[in-house]
Amino acid sequence: MTRAFRKKLLATTVAAAVFAPSVALAQDEQTFAEAQYRKDVMQHFNLSIKKILQNFQGNVQHPEHYAAIADIMANAATLSKAAFEKDTRSMEGPTKAKGEIWDNWEDFSGRMDKLVEDTAAFAEAAKSGDMGQIQPGFRRAVSQCKACHDLYKAD
Repeated sequence: MTRAFRKKLLATTVAAAVFAPSVALAQDEQTFAEAQYRKDVMQHFNLSIKKILQNFQGNVQHPEHYAAIADIMANAATLSKAAFEKDTRSMEGPTKAKGEIWDNWEDFSGRMDKLVEDTAAFAEAAKSGDMGQIQPGFRRAVSQCKACHDLYKAD
């Protein structure tokens, strides 16, 4: 990946991080700020997963982006735990975060720590350019998503 490309990617990521919350708030004015923040952080993670899968499935051909996308996932994972630390059950407005997050903080927090660990390992694997490391690293990084959502995210 060229230095110029990395600079453009960084600038785009920063711009998205700065402007995405205001766009999302404009679309969903009912959501309170803490819930919207969590939603926005997780959206970066979700979009990264989609981009990796598009590549794996051959719908797009940008394997040179694996490392950058994996870094976005790792950064979003790191932000995710902090985004949930504040117990927002007493706040008014819609949220998909179940109260069990804070009732079972030790379990939830441990799952988030594992997500951080696995996405960091995936980011390292993605830098190798070796699909024999990238695909298993990706599977490991997203392996806990459904189980955590089943316990802690409302439908």
